[in-house]
Amino acid sequence: MLKVHHSRTVAAGDCDPQCIVNYPHYFQWFDRNCERLFKDAGLGFARMFKEFSIDGIPIIEATSRFSKPARIDDVLEVESWIDEWSSKTFTVRHEISLEGKVIAEGKEIRAWVVRDEDAPNGIRAAPVPEEVKERFN
Repeated sequence: MLKVHHSRTVAAGDCDPQCIVNYPHYFQWFDRNCERLFKDAGLGFARMFKEFSIDGIPIIEATSRFSKPARIDDVLEVESWIDEWSSKTFTVRHEISLEGKVIAEGKEIRAWVVRDEDAPNGIRAAPVPEEVKERFN
């Protein structure tokens, strides 16, 4: 299973007045690591969207759990992987660790989306190609 790891140091701009990471930043870090994961699989977004004629891989559900705060200058390890594939969606899991202990977990469910002029929003979920799934094994 392909996993991506990224280290980041918490900046002052990531924090609230109490110097604790403001929760939306975790979701930004999850999203960036998902993009890194696809890039490491040889599927950079620009190339992948064009090659597979998709409109994107939007998040349709996102959750997180925080067990300990992260603060300014903490060095965090962000690890992400695809945990589950279904026909038209996939689940990306994320763990953020501080000093070797998981302090935050995230889950994103994303859809493989193509343009469809007949769909109410102009897009619809489509089957994820097997060749894409295989790159993450």
